[in-house]
Amino acid sequence: MSDLPEAARAFADGDVALLPAALADADGAALVALLVERGDAARLQRLGESPDKALAKRARKALHLLKTRGVNLPAAPKREYRPQGPYVAEESSLASMIDGRGERVVWLVRAGEGSFDIFEAQLSDTRGILGFSAATAPKKEWRQHLTRVLADERLAVARVSERHARQLIEDGYKRTLAAGRVPPEAFARARLSLGHLEPETRHPSLEAAPPKPIAEVRGALPTLHALPELRTWIPPEEALPALDLEIGNIVTSKLIVDPAQRHEQLAAAIVRIANDALTPAYRALLAERLRETAYLLAQRGKRDEAQLASTAAELTLDESVAAADNPFVLRLFDKVIKVPPPEEEPPAAPPTSSLIL
Repeated sequence: MSDLPEAARAFADGDVALLPAALADADGAALVALLVERGDAARLQRLGESPDKALAKRARKALHLLKTRGVNLPAAPKREYRPQGPYVAEESSLASMIDGRGERVVWLVRAGEGSFDIFEAQLSDTRGILGFSAATAPKKEWRQHLTRVLADERLAVARVSERHARQLIEDGYKRTLAAGRVPPEAFARARLSLGHLEPETRHPSLEAAPPKPIAEVRGALPTLHALPELRTWIPPEEALPALDLEIGNIVTSKLIVDPAQRHEQLAAAIVRIANDALTPAYRALLAERLRETAYLLAQRGKRDEAQLASTAAELTLDESVAAADNPFVLRLFDKVIKVPPPEEEPPAAPPTSSLIL
């Protein structure tokens, strides 16, 4: 037992519900032998579903051995497809666009014998895996769903490679642990069935929609926020109270009576809050959202918009570029407030806050 890898020991002892992602042959044999000694049919059954054929075969043999010893084996769960919403996937795997809270749905699809195995993960780019389910669907039925979904522009779903979908789910798992959260039990049961993880060395958006020279498109970067795919994006929640306070103070100030001066003060406040919010961590998060969006836009045939998103990602990652010099970031903050045009007076009785949530 002491010679087992840490992941295998944790799985055998029940400290975690997750199956070990990969085991050497000798480690697999030792883990199976330990579970047989304990009569742990439930964990052996889960190992019997492993994509590692040698490990699965060894676990099934062990289950048969326990059965001959009179151990009651748990019934294998029957999975079947039940469409629960408008989003569906097929063998190429799919992903939805990222919403204003940094959340999306990813469908990892793997071909089975006469059917598809579908793994649906609800992901947050800050909290990790929010929900997870697994199902099977007949190939013909699934393809019919796929055709309808991809034809509906309102659903904002695009094809992604199986490798990328697998990467997104694994990244979600790591974020779950980093946030101190427990992965859903359904993910724990299905993890070995997700297939081999081949880490991506380069984000696929860099091939599908390479960034353009910033000098050529700088003025167009704010237009990204007009796209349906980015329209709901807002600044990080922790920055909103400070922004709300700054704007409230300016629009209610009796010392600022000139509309042009008020507009100038509002613009300066946005720059201050944006500069403070654009930490290295938020730069990385925002750039990742932009790259993911660029990839999906390119997959949906919107190459020009995709390249704009890729360019915004590269500019945002550049720590030498402050928020004041990043038109995409400034517009992200600017669009959540109502800034009156400089030639117009603000309302006679302005609200204490003009923040739009």
